[in-house]
Parts: sequence; structure tokens; C-alpha cells
Amino acid sequence: MELQNTGGPSAQPHARFARSARLRRLACHLTVRAAVLSCTIAGGLALTAPTSLHAQGASGRITGRVLDARTGRYLNNARVSVEGSNASAFTNEYGEFQLNDLPAGTINLQVFYSGLGEQKTAVDVPAGETVNQDIRFGRAPSSDDAVVLDTFTVASQRDTNIASIAVNEQRFAPNIKTVIETDAFGDVAEGNVGEFLKFLPGVTVDYVAADVRTVSVRGFGPGFTAVSVDGFRMASASSGAGQRAFEFEQVSINNASRIEVAKVATPSMPADALGGAVNMVGKNAFEREGAQFNYRASLNMNHEDVNVFQKTPGPGRKETYKALPGFDFDYTLPVTKNLGFVITGLSSNQFNEQHRTQKNWNFAQLGATQANPFMQSYVMQDGPKNSFRDSASIKMDWRINPSSALWVSYQYNYYKSFFGNRNVSWNVGTAATPVTAGGAVLNWGTDYTNGAAGRGTVNRGSSHRDKLGGTSALMAKYRYTGRMWDFDSGVAYSSSKTWYRDIERGHFNGVNANMQGVSTVQFGQIDAERPQVIRVLNGTG
Repeated sequence: MELQNTGGPSAQPHARFARSARLRRLACHLTVRAAVLSCTIAGGLALTAPTSLHAQGASGRITGRVLDARTGRYLNNARVSVEGSNASAFTNEYGEFQLNDLPAGTINLQVFYSGLGEQKTAVDVPAGETVNQDIRFGRAPSSDDAVVLDTFTVASQRDTNIASIAVNEQRFAPNIKTVIETDAFGDVAEGNVGEFLKFLPGVTVDYVAADVRTVSVRGFGPGFTAVSVDGFRMASASSGAGQRAFEFEQVSINNASRIEVAKVATPSMPADALGGAVNMVGKNAFEREGAQFNYRASLNMNHEDVNVFQKTPGPGRKETYKALPGFDFDYTLPVTKNLGFVITGLSSNQFNEQHRTQKNWNFAQLGATQANPFMQSYVMQDGPKNSFRDSASIKMDWRINPSSALWVSYQYNYYKSFFGNRNVSWNVGTAATPVTAGGAVLNWGTDYTNGAAGRGTVNRGSSHRDKLGGTSALMAKYRYTGRMWDFDSGVAYSSSKTWYRDIERGHFNGVNANMQGVSTVQFGQIDAERPQVIRVLNGTG
């Protein structure tokens, strides 16, 4: 359940700000107040190496891109090697590769990608020159393909592509991790990344009402799971008391191309990632061969509210529509061969009916044991909830030259929800004897509990709140790939804020009332779900 501000207006004149939380992260481990500066700079020897001791002027170079022609997507982490030597390279997120200091003459390239097999290509390399050689796996569908099998072919290619990407990323990863495309499980209408992560092995999610709020990896608490976007840590404002856990309500799956869940730490991972790390890899402008616009429209509804064009009471004071529309899109636009943009947007609106009950058993008081407990209380709650999520992002990819690339991106996520919890609680009490002599005493059996006279209570409570939050992130990364050195650097700034509103939105935070004149509470015909009979008696029985 949501954490609640139990202080009344008189006790907290500024209660509207009491549950606001704000966190900023400026992605170098230099802490200034609430801001975290995180600049990443990394350098290391390139994976490519000279294949012989030829003089510099007698060697050549091969560059190119690797494309899956069936899907029109460039492949990341495809292995390109030279037959008969140790020279090899892996493609980057744009599908690019380069092999340096190759002997002049005919070179046989071997290109491997999991699920797509191996492809060989002969390339003539002149001394002292650079040759561009693009590699295409498969072939693009043509008008001569059998129309009858077209539907099955497309579906098979989609599934194969998703599986191939996952297997290939995991095969060449330096640690144990799970990689999956964000469209692997179909549409996620609500847009919550947690609804996607819950299907992955080794991952558990924690729900608050109908929303996934936090994620745990390998059984560790959510505070020990690091969450990042394109390798940069994201800020996350806590809904209640200050904590480390990242809350997924304020990020959208529409901005990500794939999700990586690392289960074994590497030296580059933060020290608080004891359980693991979740990295959302953003879409880029050169992952597809040409411009592409994808869109979806949805109507979210449940079987209890099927009136699409009619307002009905709840969850607050006003009547509202319960069938709510939503949409999302992404537009990939390579303006030139070296400059491109990706624009994404999402609006998700949902109404959830929530009917919850809870039985509470006493195992340790008044003679109760684990083998013979008594049912002490029963709670019934009606908690309808509205959830609204909007997100937008834009990213620019610029290949400055064949060795350098720069991308800059900005994303904003806005989240709003309304809770309308109403609950009734019946309690038989924790005393075996009656308040007055001669009254009924506590007794129970396997399917009933009769409370002692004068010990029962009935409580009626409600909690109505608006929760709002916004998260923004500005990121930039520069990469240089040289003959002997690779250089990666980046900077990111993210800000997150969560706040609650109640009185100014026309409702109280919480209201509680106790039924007067209650003496005894009795539960009868208790089954696996609930007591089928609840009796509330006054002092006269």
C-alpha cells in the first residue's frame, strides 16, 4: 500500500509539500548536495591488432557495416574476423566495424552472428588504402515471394531476430546477463518497464496497487539493483522515506530498444549493484537501413467497465470514463549517412478496479498455535486507481568521421495516479475474556471464530490521494575508435521529483471512523478466500 501522510491540516499547514521528493543526478561520483555528477571516460587497447609485421605503408584497412537484410536492422556485436589470422572486431550499435593494419592483397572475411550463421566474403585490400565492405545477412523480401506464406514468414523472421539478438549479446558478454528486445513479449499497453522485466529469469518485481514500482535481481532487495539508461545512472525520487531503490513508475519502455539485466558484476559497474544491474539501451538512428515510422493505438478497459462512451461514478468525486485511449510511436530518420534522429512518444491511460481482501490469523496468543490458530481480523478493500503516463524523447546520432561518433539525447517522463482506497475492517480482539462478567468468551474452530463480548471492533477507513512525478534526463556520449586505442566518454544529467496532493484536489488524505456500540464480532464458514458469514453484535446480543 502507499505510504500515507497521517497528519491533519492543522498539524501540518504545509502538508502539500511534506511528501515531495526530488533527486538530481549529474551522471563523476562527485556529490554536491543532492546532485550526483557522473562523467564517464574510458580508454583501452582496441580489439584489433596488426596481422603481420608489414610496414605501415604496406598495410590496408577494411571498414563497413553488417545488416540483417530481412529486417532492415544493422547488427550490434556481430563478429568480423580475417580467415587465417587473429585479427577480429565486433560491430558497434550502428553495425559498424573496422579492421586495421591488414596485409595488402585478397582478404577473406568471416562474419558471424548468433542465429544467422556465418558468412564469408573476399575483399581486395590495396596497400595503404581503406576499403569499405558492407555485409548483408539474408535477403530482403521481394515481390516474387509466395504470398500464401508471407504472414508466416514475417512472424518467423520477427521471432528469429529477437532470439538471435538475445543469444548473440549474451554469447559475447563479459559477464552473465540477459538481453532481450523490448518487443519480445508483445505490447506493454501501460508502458511500465517493470511489466516487461517480470518475465525475465532471476528478476522479481514489487507491486504497489496495479503498478510495478521496484525490481529485484537474484533475490537481493531493490536497493541493490542499479538502473541505468545507455550506461548512465538515472535519478529516481522516492515515494516515501529516502531509499536507494529505483522506482519504475517514472520511466517508459517506449524509449528503449532492448533491456540488459546483468547478474554478475564487472569492474565498470557501481558498487551498490550487489544484486545486479538493469540497463535500458535507447534506440538509435542508424540501427535501421532507412526511415521508419511505427505507431500503435490502444483502448484500455476491463470487464467490469465496458461502457466506452459513458461516464460512471468514481474513483473520485466526479464521474469519469473508465475505458481510456492510449498511443505510442517511434520515428527513425537517417537524414544523411552520417546524421540521424530518433523521436519517440507515448501516452498511456488506465483505470484499474482493485478488490482486495485480507485474512489475519493469530498463531501466538490466547492458546493459539501454528496447528490451531484463530482468525483475528478480516479486511475488505475497494481501491480503484487511475494511472496516466506520458513520455517523449529525441536523440541525435552524428558520425563525425569514420573513427568518431557522437550522440545526444533528451527524454522526459511524466506520471500521475489517483488512489481511491475504501476499506472496512472487522476485528474480534486479542482478549479471551469478556469486558463484563457473564459475557461470551473467545472460542474458535477450524471454520469459525467467536470473539469475546465487548472486545470486537469495526473500522471504516478511506485514503484518497493524487501522486505525481516527473523525470528528465539529458545525455551525451562521444566515442573514438582508432587503430590501437578506443576512447569512450560521456556526461549525463537527470532530475526526478515526486509529490502528493490531496486537499487542493478536493479530497482528504485519509478519513477513519469506528462503528459505535459494537460488542462482539463473529466469523463463520471460513474458507480459503474469506469468511462467508460476519456477525456484528451489540451488548444485548
